[in-house]
Formats: sequence, structure tokens, C-alpha cells
Amino acid sequence: MEQAINLGFVQCRYGTEEKRSVSEALDLCKEAGFMRLDYLVDVAKPDYLEQARRDREAVDARGMKVTQSHCPFFRYGENGVEKFKEFAPRAVEAAAILGAEFLVIHADEYRSGGEFDAAETLRQTQEYLKPVIERCVQKGVRPAIENLFEDKYGGPQRSRYTSEAEEVLAVIESFPGSGIGCCWDSGHHNVSFGKERFFEKLEILAPHIVCTHMHDNKYGFDMHKPAFFGSIDWAKVMEVLKKAGYQGDFSWEFVYERMPDALYKEYLHFMYSIGEYLCKL
Repeated sequence: MEQAINLGFVQCRYGTEEKRSVSEALDLCKEAGFMRLDYLVDVAKPDYLEQARRDREAVDARGMKVTQSHCPFFRYGENGVEKFKEFAPRAVEAAAILGAEFLVIHADEYRSGGEFDAAETLRQTQEYLKPVIERCVQKGVRPAIENLFEDKYGGPQRSRYTSEAEEVLAVIESFPGSGIGCCWDSGHHNVSFGKERFFEKLEILAPHIVCTHMHDNKYGFDMHKPAFFGSIDWAKVMEVLKKAGYQGDFSWEFVYERMPDALYKEYLHFMYSIGEYLCKL
């Protein structure tokens, strides 16, 4: 098992909207020991393919590798399904250029009105995912369905598909022969299932995990904290992954942390040390 990190997170600067360049972020990652990356260019821009080629050159020049990319998602805006249909195929193209083995996908754009109907939601999800999965197969990129959590977005009723482990499996089973699997998000899993059901549900997903988003949280909020900064039992997580034969990346996915530049190198080194400790388990 090797460590990876979300490059887009490393691009974010403390206290400003300005971002580090891709080259600056790559150098920071490499200096801390991270050689494998979770990254996708902005596929909403007209030159996204050219940018993917430029970034691939920058990654290759440093002996690094993009191992997974994250497909855009639009749940918190309008016309999510239509936007997904427009931008998800672009994400496949860009991920292939970057050399990503996996494209992580949120299967939660379709939301049935009124009472949640799992069967109808699955049918609609299969329909809008089908062309994207097919394109992944054509481009040699493996689709990975991410486990999510119920956010009650839009009202108190259930509405977010794949917030249950069995729903993730239902999507995976819909596309046999595609190489599809699960991107296991540890923080989402903790929000969904807490201490009571965490490992029961992880045992269900573990044989299907092909890549990861690793982060910690507590109190039922998606906080994207470093391991051991929340309530997840990390030693037992690594035990379950080992038992399931997982050989993929331990990929850190941070979102909210912002460190001043003067502290950032030490912070990344610290994160790498935590990951190294866990991978040895």
C-alpha cells in the first residue's frame, strides 16, 4: 500500500483565494514524500485537454503519478444530472490523459421527489451513469463509486443515493465487466454509520474497494481531518483492509485545512508520517 494525496487541496493557500501553481503544489508533495496523486484539471474550461497534457508533463518530469481523478459533482446546484452528463465525459478524457487508473464518481445526482424510492433512484442512476462507465472502459480508466452520507439536502426526507453500503454495491453490480469498484471514503462512512455500524458496513464494502479517500471526523460531521484527529478506529480499519486483500493507495483527501506557507512543509511531512505509520499496519 502506498500513500497518495489530493493535489487540488495542496494548491489552496491560507487566507486567500489565490492558489499555488500546479508546479508549486507538486514540489511540495514530492518534498514531503508523496509521489502519487489524486487530481483532475478544471474540465469546465475550454482548454481542459491542453491543461491535462501540460500537467501530465509536469507530473512525469518529477517522476510522480496521478493514480486517481475525481469526477465533478453538482448535487448542491440545479440541473445536476444535466451538468453531470456534460462534464463527466470530459472528466474521463482528462483523467485518461493524466494517466489516472481510477475515476471516482458520486452516484447521487438523481433525487426522486417526495418519498425516497430506492428502486427508481437506482434505475435513474444506472441510466445517467451508463455512457460515462462505457467511456471509462473505452479509455482504460476504472470507475469507482464513492460511498456518501445522507445530508437531507432539500428537506428532512431521505434523498442521497449510495449513503448506504448496499446501494454502493447495487451500482457496482449494475455494470459487470467494466472494472468498476468502490472508492471507500472513510470520513463519509463514519458520518453514515458511526461507531455502531462502522465495521459491519465496512465488511460489506471491503472486497469491492479499489481506491480510497482517507480522512477522519467525529460528532457526525464530514470534517476531512487527519487520522487520529477524530473518532475512527484506524488500527481496525487497516486490519479490515488487509484482510480483504486491498493493495491500492492510502489516499489522503483533505478539504478544509489551510496552513500558512511557513508551516505547510512541516504539515505535509506530518501527514506523510501518519500515513506511513498506518500503511505499515
